[in-house]
Amino acid sequence: MDIESKLAIIKSQPTEEIVTEQDLKEILETKTKPVHYIGLEISGMPHIGHILCAGKKINDLAKIGFQTNILLADWHTVANQKLGGDWERIKKASEFYKKLFSVACPSAKVTLGSDLYNNNNDYWKEVMKIATKTTMARATRTLIIQGRSEKDTLYVSQYIYPIMQVADIKAFGADLAHAGMDQRKVHMLAREAFKELNDKKPLALLHTHLIQSLLEPPKVHETADKEEIVTAMKMSKSKPGSSIPILSDEKEVKKIVSGGWCPEGVVTENPVLGLCKYIIIPTLGTLKIERPEKYGGTLEFDDYNSLESTFVAKKLHPADLKNAVATSLVKIMEPITKAFSGKKEEIEALFK
Repeated sequence: MDIESKLAIIKSQPTEEIVTEQDLKEILETKTKPVHYIGLEISGMPHIGHILCAGKKINDLAKIGFQTNILLADWHTVANQKLGGDWERIKKASEFYKKLFSVACPSAKVTLGSDLYNNNNDYWKEVMKIATKTTMARATRTLIIQGRSEKDTLYVSQYIYPIMQVADIKAFGADLAHAGMDQRKVHMLAREAFKELNDKKPLALLHTHLIQSLLEPPKVHETADKEEIVTAMKMSKSKPGSSIPILSDEKEVKKIVSGGWCPEGVVTENPVLGLCKYIIIPTLGTLKIERPEKYGGTLEFDDYNSLESTFVAKKLHPADLKNAVATSLVKIMEPITKAFSGKKEEIEALFK
């Protein structure tokens, strides 16, 4: 596969941004097996935004020759005071995450943070070196990745968190660091820190779309920057009806999607259409709307733009769209729900 074809796959949905495309092109031209990295805090039951959106891009990268790496960030979970800082609970949750990604992203290498640090004698040395190049003001600006803001009560561990993230990228020898748009600030910190440490190796950044909450979009202050806006609007595990937990059965998926904000003919910030654009059509290649002939008959969309124009013209009712979206999501989620059949309640208990 030529470089342009690889770039086209990397830039396809749900990719939102590449920093920079020239750096990425240089990596593809000089590396036969470039190294990818994404880190995930073990903070709760993953939802479809975590797994189906990020997972789609991880699988894309594996197909074009990347060594894909997933870090299960157990130390970060403690630093951010999640799961009560209970190591036994975090360990069990980590085992679930590891199996989950073995199903969703079978080509990826999954590494536990504590294993990475125990086997890397230079890791904490790198943390300290990076910390010497990072001001408190800069560290504070990255707190959005932890779901925090400058107004919250903050602990020293939460300032160490982004420094560790930068060191994680370094520890993997990553050519391409991958995350949602909410982690852009810490990724930019990594690029700058590496330059200040005279690291000549280019680091490209890949930021994927954050799947929007299914609730009505919140009003965002006009002074908010892009990362703050997408963070305010993204799916949230803590808000009922906002997200679809990855182990949801068919009944649950249909119930959550049916309650989604989806005004007839409205495209802007429509989360149900967003599921089609960023997950369903990129994964399945099509969205099929099945309805009786008296209501317009069956429709099939293999590109998002035609779906959007049909919805804007009010030739597709929100109820029919929601039914099709729920059916498609259940199909995409099926390998995962089957892998954890009979264990759903036990796993959910880990995150309560």
